[in-house]
Amino acid sequence: MVDTGMRIRQERLKRKLTLDQLSKMTGLSKSFLSQVERNLVQPSVASLKNIAHELGVSVVHFLTDDYVDQNLWGYHPGPPRPENGAVVYNRDVKVVRAGKRKGVRMPGSAVLYEVLTPDLNRQLEVMFMRISEGETSGDEPMIDAPGEKFGVVLKGALEFWVGDEKFILEEGDSIVHPADVPIRWRGLRGDPIEVIWVQTPPSF
Repeated sequence: MVDTGMRIRQERLKRKLTLDQLSKMTGLSKSFLSQVERNLVQPSVASLKNIAHELGVSVVHFLTDDYVDQNLWGYHPGPPRPENGAVVYNRDVKVVRAGKRKGVRMPGSAVLYEVLTPDLNRQLEVMFMRISEGETSGDEPMIDAPGEKFGVVLKGALEFWVGDEKFILEEGDSIVHPADVPIRWRGLRGDPIEVIWVQTPPSF
């Protein structure tokens, strides 16, 4: 088992942050963060992304055995940009074999996230998700930095909320929406439900 709480605490202490300071940075309560660090509660994907963002690490840093060296995932806090602010695109050509994808599961969840891009250091992030019926994104909506997200349901059906608007996405349906609006989802039908998400800029 990966000790997610211990890793969060290590990153917080490495930056000489108190729980109170991290609470103010993330908007999450001090008591909640304390319970997360002691593995008394499991953070939602939204909370974990929030914590990771404020600590300048990837979510995978808290979830995989590769956490000691994030370069194994090619992670950087943001896509590279030169001083003039121009966008830098990768020029390499890489194949990710089906059996070689990097994947993680959130604590206390059966949802599988697999990275379809070769690493997390790009202008584009493509994730494959495998969800069971009844699984949800958690009580807390997810909000990312300004950008765009695209999703397509490959198998099954998904209930998907963008702000206060609810959509039922059936097999073959796709959706595009701003990344900086609250979203949440719930698996409706399929065993498992399979979805591909594309996001720019990356947030995982």
